[in-house]
Amino acid sequence: MFINVTEENVKNRSFAYLAISTLYFSGATAYAQSSVALYGIVDAGFNYFSNSHGAKAHFNFASGGDYANRWGVKGNEDLGGGLSAIFTLENGFDIGTGNFSSAGTEFNRQAFMGLSSDRYGTVTFGRQYSTTTDLLENYGPDLGSGGIATYPGDMTDVDNSVRINNSVKYRTPTFNGLTGEVIYGFGNVAGSMSSGSTATAGFSYATGPWYLAATYFRSVNATPNTTSWSGSANAIPNASLVLGFNGAHSVQIANAVADYTFGRWTAGLNYGYTQYRPGGASTVFTHPVAFNSVGAVVSVTPRPDLTLGLGYNFTFGQAVDAESKAATPRIHQIGGRAIYLVSKRTGFYMFAGYSHADGETLNSTATGLVPVTANLGDTANGAWSSSRNQAIVKIGMYNRF
Repeated sequence: MFINVTEENVKNRSFAYLAISTLYFSGATAYAQSSVALYGIVDAGFNYFSNSHGAKAHFNFASGGDYANRWGVKGNEDLGGGLSAIFTLENGFDIGTGNFSSAGTEFNRQAFMGLSSDRYGTVTFGRQYSTTTDLLENYGPDLGSGGIATYPGDMTDVDNSVRINNSVKYRTPTFNGLTGEVIYGFGNVAGSMSSGSTATAGFSYATGPWYLAATYFRSVNATPNTTSWSGSANAIPNASLVLGFNGAHSVQIANAVADYTFGRWTAGLNYGYTQYRPGGASTVFTHPVAFNSVGAVVSVTPRPDLTLGLGYNFTFGQAVDAESKAATPRIHQIGGRAIYLVSKRTGFYMFAGYSHADGETLNSTATGLVPVTANLGDTANGAWSSSRNQAIVKIGMYNRF
């Protein structure tokens, strides 16, 4: 092939090479600064229940014995000057059936977008975790026993039970170990700012071996004159102890943890408070009813591939019907866990726990009182015992991607 080498051709070719190189490298730079990633966890095993709705000792298939099954997509676009546009879409599912974990809701775990600044913090909008999940989950009862022995039903959201719809979240940068967060969920009820709304705030402080955190949460029922709950947050769990409070006007929750790490060991204390304020549908539940939970946890990593933990908590509540002097609820729970890693992504686990309950609580229709039955952690949500005692063992494996 003959090429006519002239001054004009050389100039034209040089310009073309320069233009192509500029486009290539600017595209490569943009790609390096922005990303979209697929991620998830698959987890399966089996559970042993000593009692579930009256059924005696039995085993069943377990989807998400340690981690809830999920897949998600998250993205980050660098806008320059330490500012980024971010988003997360996360679906939860049942690995045994392939169904959504929440019927009819595709991105049931998280769905949000917003802006993140190195200097000013992060603002996001959508369906989001609460401040308790963000700041406390890995440091409270979960530290020792996982969800198997969190407070009954996970009534204070220390095991990631609550999502807040239509919410705005602001998280501060971390200053000398201190991080703060606030969230507001709109109730979207015409003519009312408070009906159906949720507000929550909290902080964490990490310094040396100490981790301290506290959160406050308040959610208002959009239908307080019925026996059902509706609002921007799923604030009342499907647990035998509190199911009758679905018609509450509002729920207030406070949590606090203090953990101390020394070598391979971590020990901690935790506290949870839950108060239900009455709506207008029940003649039994007519005054505020509060529950207090206290606990202690310990965790040790004797070698890099093995983690052991043990936790105990005690929950005591007020009498629902003060006039009849109903027996106050009291629940003891103990749980432990062992996690063995075979790689950075794959692990095997075993959890075991026991619960004993006493006292009385509101029945599911809010029309009377019933004996408190054992509902071990949130593992037994929807599968509580018909008696005052319950034991559960979970064995399985997970893979993260």
